[in-house]
Amino acid sequence: MREGRSWRDISEAIGTLAVIASLIYVGLQVRQNTVAIQTATSQQVFELHRARAQVEMEDPEFAALLLRARRTPEQMTAVDSLRYDRYINLSMNLHEAIYSNVRLGTMERDMAAAWLAGLPGFVCAPGVKGYWGRFKSEYHPTFAAAVDSVITEHPVCGEVER
Repeated sequence: MREGRSWRDISEAIGTLAVIASLIYVGLQVRQNTVAIQTATSQQVFELHRARAQVEMEDPEFAALLLRARRTPEQMTAVDSLRYDRYINLSMNLHEAIYSNVRLGTMERDMAAAWLAGLPGFVCAPGVKGYWGRFKSEYHPTFAAAVDSVITEHPVCGEVER
């Protein structure tokens, strides 16, 4: 009976070690997958930002529209205002995507912090507060609350309003 018990003990120990090894393996796989998702998310955000900047750099008419919106918004036509609203929407969606990905853990906080550091300068630009007042209900409530906080508390927003 002693011999049977020792084989059973050995097989239980081997089974326990196998379970521990498989849990370690799964943990490593989850960690690698998380890094891969965070890397892909960061790349997608960069590509969206690059595409937005490329339009600003390559389309002189649109660059002029952005300057009018920032310097003399009262001189914008209805078409200019519509195009500027779409630009603000695209930019706001980019910031919301970054904010949401951080909240979900699919983007590194340090990487996102650099992107989100520009949020006050963007949100406080002329015309953006008006857009936000009209369309903020279309955004996720936690992102909307964060933008509201920037608008009401950031010193830059108190200085710029048209």
